[in-house]
Amino acid sequence: VVMGTATTGKGKGKGNAAKGDGAVVKRERTAASAHARPGARTDVTVVLDAGGGSMKCGIAEDGADAAVVVPHGVARAKAGSLTVNVVADEILGVTDINGLSVRRPVDRGYVVNWELERDVLARVFYDVLGVDTQTCDLVITEAPFALPKIQSALDAMVFEEFGFKSVVVATPAMLAKRYADAADKSRALDVNTTARCGVVIDCGFSFAHATPILDGKTVARGVRRLNLGGKSLTNYLKELVSYRQWNMMDESVVIEDVKEKLCYVADDAMVELAKCKVKKGNEVTKEYVLPDGIHVLRGFVREDNAETAKKGEGDDDDDDDDDDDDDDDEDFGAKGPKKKKKAPAPKKPKIVKPTEVEHQFLTLTNERFMVPETLFRPSDIGSTQCGVPELVVQAVEIDDLNDAERALCYLDVILVGGCTLFPNFVERFERELRALVSQRNMIRVRRLDDPIKAAWLGGLDLALDRDFFTANALTREEYMANKKAILESQESFEVVPSTRTGRLLEFAEMPETPSESHVAAEVKRLTPVLI
Repeated sequence: VVMGTATTGKGKGKGNAAKGDGAVVKRERTAASAHARPGARTDVTVVLDAGGGSMKCGIAEDGADAAVVVPHGVARAKAGSLTVNVVADEILGVTDINGLSVRRPVDRGYVVNWELERDVLARVFYDVLGVDTQTCDLVITEAPFALPKIQSALDAMVFEEFGFKSVVVATPAMLAKRYADAADKSRALDVNTTARCGVVIDCGFSFAHATPILDGKTVARGVRRLNLGGKSLTNYLKELVSYRQWNMMDESVVIEDVKEKLCYVADDAMVELAKCKVKKGNEVTKEYVLPDGIHVLRGFVREDNAETAKKGEGDDDDDDDDDDDDDDDEDFGAKGPKKKKKAPAPKKPKIVKPTEVEHQFLTLTNERFMVPETLFRPSDIGSTQCGVPELVVQAVEIDDLNDAERALCYLDVILVGGCTLFPNFVERFERELRALVSQRNMIRVRRLDDPIKAAWLGGLDLALDRDFFTANALTREEYMANKKAILESQESFEVVPSTRTGRLLEFAEMPETPSESHVAAEVKRLTPVLI
């Protein structure tokens, strides 16, 4: 069921086989396993986007195709009568996901269990990527508004625990903006690209952030956070289906798969609710086949609708009633004695063929669109925060920006994160945002081709720009010599710290200044015509 080495133990001694049901196989980390493996790669740059739900990792020199996405956590998987602890990529090798429990070191977007985080990072660096960390550079992401203790713990982890030569720490929004500008060659001379302005909406696993960027730097006072993300939506869907159908409170992995395959964003929730009341030809209702661990290892969406099957069964009953009516007409004939009424033949019980398997289904109707609806209407679940479109307006409409700078930000609204992959998310978001912004401003919304790996791809582009990386990186020697000054700088909450901390302040270098004629043409093209 699970690949990977592990030691078993019960009671005293090491290496003793665990006996009895419910025994737990624990991974024992030794001094040898905490270092690079023989033949590890050296002198490369590791790029790591440490998201709350998954880690996007890879080596910059291998290019964009070498990116690996692994779960960010440790799980307990069943292996016969034993329970095995699996880490990061090993979770992907688990076949029976029923009751799979995943422990994550990240809570509400921030690392709270650094021992668990160390185990996950060690697995990623030494086994997944196979690098010698003491000879490599690192580009890693950090959530906005990280507390000084979290920042210092990250520094200690990458420099003291793993011993990287130099490190650049950046927020996912900064790296996503860098990738968005570099990937779209058609907008190389766009006014937003040359001005390095925009708004990045990151709807991820733990939360949603709106980050305004002006002149290549984050406008700290404008960053807004919505405490809803993929995990919150999964928990909400678990509660709905557990109340209405099966108890799925312990099946987070299964429900997350249901959410990704069946949920969508509705144009109008009230119209969709009216569609759910239609008994025949209901296009909203879908069925998800639950995994049973034997015949179905991974759940899937049932193609034929359950309504069709129910309708067929009802038609058979009507035919039987018609036969009974015909028998009644024969009993009351005009000639001869009455014939005895023929008793209806008893229905034969349905015999399940040996090849057929009876599956358990999870039927979803209004849950399909009401769960993502909370991103636009958080009040549906009792939250007092605003929706994602209004989050952008609050991030841009601040006193730190003037009218021209706000107009530049609205011209490049970038959507990243797994929640933006819901069908119809972009269209609904753009329509509601347009209603909230003045007609004097033009709005352009774009979702990147790979919103999940957007920050990692931006880190890849940064790592390959060696001059820019060297200018912004914090070396191991600098960290060891200035640990106290770095910590004091982090605790001071300075926007521009007086001491180098390795945090990225600008996502890219200043591009060449365009000509005045080009700027005038762009302004004319992007100025809306008011009717």
